[in-house]
Amino acid sequence: MNETHPSANTSASASGSTSASTPARHAAAEKDLFVVTAATSDTGSAVVRALLDSGSAVVAVGRDLERLRPYAERGARTHVSPLDDADRLSAVLHGATGAFVMLAPGILPTSTDFQAYQRALIAAQAQAVQEAYRHGSLRRVVTLSGWAANYPEARGPVWGLKRLEEAIDATGVPAVHLRAGSFMENLRTDIASIKATGTTGGLVPPDLPLPMISTEDIGRVAAEFLRGDRAFVPGPVEVAGPAYRTLAEATRLIGAAVGADDTRYVPRSREAVRATLIEAGFTAHMADGIVDMTLDVAEGRIRLLGTGRTITTGTTLEQFLATAIATA
Repeated sequence: MNETHPSANTSASASGSTSASTPARHAAAEKDLFVVTAATSDTGSAVVRALLDSGSAVVAVGRDLERLRPYAERGARTHVSPLDDADRLSAVLHGATGAFVMLAPGILPTSTDFQAYQRALIAAQAQAVQEAYRHGSLRRVVTLSGWAANYPEARGPVWGLKRLEEAIDATGVPAVHLRAGSFMENLRTDIASIKATGTTGGLVPPDLPLPMISTEDIGRVAAEFLRGDRAFVPGPVEVAGPAYRTLAEATRLIGAAVGADDTRYVPRSREAVRATLIEAGFTAHMADGIVDMTLDVAEGRIRLLGTGRTITTGTTLEQFLATAIATA
């Protein structure tokens, strides 16, 4: 099935920032409470904004109180907790009717055992979800998964995505898993490189079509599922932008926007990319994981399957880059 998505504190009082458009929606907004983990990440913050914009009561969970403060100023509650602390997460999920959970941060440059880190995050969030579900308040969960969950042997930073889905499903709570494509936000490093040198590059072939999507759109879709604005049918849902785009196209668009002449995307070898990461301070373990993950994309093992439910979002690459370059 293909669906089209239109384009687009310590404890503060939890109240909606806007009125609902209908009495029924207003009643739902008053009754429901949504917890968003990793609320200061790109996707988590997009979920929080979308929920607040729709008048929902939200608890934003993150590791840094100062970074959570803007949400408190908009009427959200905030809760400081790492994602591997089951007790703190259980406390914040008490009384919640819906939750958005994810693995964050997606990369730890100094990690020497990233799988162990992800196992701890998965176990803590699954335990908290299960307790809230057993106590009767929690009715639905949305996870940020990814297109790598389609590939059983996914490596590196995306190793835990399928395992997060499985752990949440094992709790018994109805859950939708958003298997999003390639984040447009990954192009931020390309923007910086092109501004500085006129070139960018990497392991992914420049002409490989990628299902690029903005995290802002993922956040809106997640909020719609949590609020019941989309039919909540548990299971994986693939999510991608309006068209597959290549890194060659992105490089050309960035170059034109920043006034860089003869902008080029330069393919790089595994060894060169690994060496650059290690020079930047990454451990060999983390560098190898990133390279392995990227090769799985480059060689077609990580891909959208299009065999189940698919949601097409509205933000184009051009629209994303116009904003990203202006604010870079």
